[in-house]
Parts: sequence; structure tokens; C-alpha cells
Amino acid sequence: MSQPPFVVGKPVTGEYFVDREKELEKLLSLARGLEKGSSSNSVLIGLRRTGKTSILENLAIRLQSNPHMVTMIINCYGLATKSRFAKLLVDIAVACYVQKTGDQAYLKRLTRVTSEKVKAVLDRVSEIRFSEFTLKFRDSRTGEDSLIEDALRYIESLAIEKNVFFVVMIDEFQDIIRWGDDVLKRMRSIIQSQKKVQYILAGSATTIMRNLAYDRRSPFYRQLVEIPVRRLDQQIVREFLKKRFVTVHMRIADSEIDKIAVYCGGYPDYVQRLGLELYLALGENGSIAEEHIDKAYEDMILSLDGEFENYFATFSPLEREILLTLASGSMKVSEVAREVRRPIFNIPKTLTSLMNQGTIERPMKGQYRLADPVFGDWLNRRFKPIMVQD
Repeated sequence: MSQPPFVVGKPVTGEYFVDREKELEKLLSLARGLEKGSSSNSVLIGLRRTGKTSILENLAIRLQSNPHMVTMIINCYGLATKSRFAKLLVDIAVACYVQKTGDQAYLKRLTRVTSEKVKAVLDRVSEIRFSEFTLKFRDSRTGEDSLIEDALRYIESLAIEKNVFFVVMIDEFQDIIRWGDDVLKRMRSIIQSQKKVQYILAGSATTIMRNLAYDRRSPFYRQLVEIPVRRLDQQIVREFLKKRFVTVHMRIADSEIDKIAVYCGGYPDYVQRLGLELYLALGENGSIAEEHIDKAYEDMILSLDGEFENYFATFSPLEREILLTLASGSMKVSEVAREVRRPIFNIPKTLTSLMNQGTIERPMKGQYRLADPVFGDWLNRRFKPIMVQD
């Protein structure tokens, strides 16, 4: 048996990773700038399921061969508190540094530097900062914003002391933005002065992330290099599918390849999922026909039912009504208002909020539609009535 030709549920690397070389090269170039003293922080912006996390994972892999570069990835999705974020910054920085360098002695020292008695005789800056952070974290009176500042300073002190560079990748950064400008201002004041640490802020709430970089009121205004992550071109999807099916000797006509590409809408996650559904259904040497694709697509939507249901529940009642309406196709504001039975002046603000979250998009002026076609199909199957013919 060959290994499955597609990967689902985790970041993809190697032969499973497709068409993100330009984004990777930009990030690698910025990392090289960090070593030369010309560090620039960046923002990676793309819709959900477009492969941002895979780009970060592949960047970490590409930088493994550089002995002076320590990479770390923090996923902030659903992160509840600022203190937890600060703790993750410190813990992951230590773990990644030790894994990269094998410096177990440093790890052992850290286990002894959290008491006031030991702190008094410390002479290494990073250990002092680690000790101070740990004591503050245990003290409920310490402000959470202060913990974030201390965590960021600790990473820089470790980089300086050990003569390494850190590339800190913060995924789903929109969950940090919701904590407000005060947090962002504190972060920027530290980040912009650091010489041996580079930050990549990645997020799927596209409008919110672009405002982070380009809104004059944003603390990070003109502080970040934008790297957009767009949906895959249809031809790229077709070529990728053909190559992957060939590895397991599965036969498929060009017309069926086109059908899969249309179903997936350029989203790498759906390409992987639908491809895997077909492989699991037909196996090696299988011959893929149109009816197999339709069945696999239905099975894929069914497998996403729990995830989509939880996602849909996060929206307000009016937002849910608008999403159900737009599942039928693109609409004008007036058409949306009529369908949800609300005054038209109530609608634009909610549409803007949904755009900020990356849930809907505006393909042309005055028109709105769901950004994710598979989510739209799930809405139609889950909530629209089934018409029974005589």
C-alpha cells in the first residue's frame, strides 16, 4: 500500500505543499535581513483554509539548517487570556531554543531560578527576566499587559545572550487584536526596538488584519510588510490533483479534475479533503467518475458538520440570517435586507463586520457573497427546506 496522496487536519509539507513558493521566498528574505541587522516584521493575511499555517510550518523547516535561527509558532485561536498568551510566548521560546541548540544546561538552570534566593545571585539577563516573569505570573495582582511585555523582552534577552535570532510566528493574530489598542501599543513599543527577534503576524480576518497594517489609527500602521495568501489558481489545483492521483495510480479524466477544482474553490484544505475522500472510497488503482466526486463531496461536507455548526454558532442571530441568505448567491444590500426582513439601514454595519471577519467578501461594488463556497453548501444543506416533487 502506498501512503495516502493527501493530508487532512494538519499543516502540509513536502510534496503535499503546493504553490506557496513566492510567499515563502519573501519570508525567507526577511529572515535573512534579520541576520544582517535589517529586520522587518510582517503580516500574513489570508482567508480561513488557504494554508497560512502550512506556510509558517514550511518556513520553520526551511530555516532549520541555519544554526543561528530559532523559529517558534504560537496559535492564538480561541486563546482566552492575555496571561496565557504571555506564558505561551515564554514556554515555547525556551522549548524551541533548547530543541534547536541542545542547550540542556540552560533548561536546567531555569528550573532553579524561580525563587527569590536564587534570583539574588543571578548574573545572566535572560535568567533574571525569566525569574521575574515567573514570579509575576504566579502573582494574581500583576497586570496581564505587563506579563506580555515581560514575555517579549525575555525572548530578546535570550537571543542576545545566546547569540541567536528568533523568528516568532503568531498565528490567528486577530484573536489578539480583539484585546484592544492598549495591548497592541504595548507590543509595538517593544517589538519595533528589538534587533534579534522578528515577528510574523498571521490572521484570517482579512479586513481586520489589513487595518492592523494600513489604518492610520492602528498602533502597527506602516510597521509591517504585508504578504497576502490568496486562494489557489484553478490550473494549479488541477496540476496538483493530477500529480497526487498519479502517485497511487488512480485514473481520472480532465473533466473530473475540473469538477473537483470547482468544488474546492481554490482552498487548499478542501483540495486535500476531497482528494482524500476519493482515495479512501476507491483505493489505489481506482478509476474516478463524476458520481464518485459528487458522493465524496457530500461525504466531505458531512465530515465538516460539527466544525461548521460550531463556527456558525459564533455569529449573532442577524449575522446568521445574513449568512443563510448569502448562501443562495451574491446579493445587494437591499436584497439582503428584504430577505432577512430588516430595515436596510441595519444591514451595512453587519455586512462590514462579516467582511472584517473574512466570512463574506465583495466581488464587485454593491454585491456581497460568502467567501467560502463549501460553507455555503453546508448552510444550504443544513438549513434550507428540501423540495418534494409530485
